[in-house]
Amino acid sequence: MRRRNVRGEFSKRIMLMEMALLWVNTLGVIGLAYYSVFRGADSAFPWLTAMVSLPWAAWGVSKTGYTMKSMRENTAGGVVYDSVVSREENYNDVAG
Repeated sequence: MRRRNVRGEFSKRIMLMEMALLWVNTLGVIGLAYYSVFRGADSAFPWLTAMVSLPWAAWGVSKTGYTMKSMRENTAGGVVYDSVVSREENYNDVAG
């Protein structure tokens, strides 16, 4: 039996790489903040907030775009996600 080289979709690999980079960034910034306090810094750390929260906000935008792409692409037997959701909403309205 021949083994097939299975690779994930490109967009899924990009999202996983972005998530790994976010965690490296987050842990690096926390380590830098710890080192700064260890060396005697008595100041506020506004850079800590910016360097961690801004990349995670960008991740939210990327994840939303990926989810929208996935909703448009994923169909099973010709059923589209939006049609199922609208059908469920109509059923809930009628059933009360």
